Amino acid sequence: MISPTLRAVVIGGSLKEGSLPAAFASMEDRRYPSRLGEQTEIEIIELTVPTQQVAAMALELSAALKPRFFYAHLLDKQRMLVVFPRTVVEIPRGDAGAVSHASSVGSLFRIPVEQMRFAEM
Repeated sequence: MISPTLRAVVIGGSLKEGSLPAAFASMEDRRYPSRLGEQTEIEIIELTVPTQQVAAMALELSAALKPRFFYAHLLDKQRMLVVFPRTVVEIPRGDAGAVSHASSVGSLFRIPVEQMRFAEM
């Protein structure tokens, strides 16, 4: 069964313009502070994206990310879409090859390996 929505998670500081694209305004659920590692304070933005809009929203989000060090993700029970700058990688649940591929792509954007815990998500 296909889920009617995917949950999106974005780090506020990862956005080039400092805010989400306008198309996401009605999808935002909450924002809260968190830590990246032990030292870096970040803001997490969670959104609910309707399945029929996921492809377009993932591409729009990929255009809004800073060019290095960040990614966002959208997920449901069947898959995760990892959104890198100008790139989107799909990871079907349990697909180790897709996890490895996403990690390889993330390294191109200088994302530390310890921050790409896709298999755990």
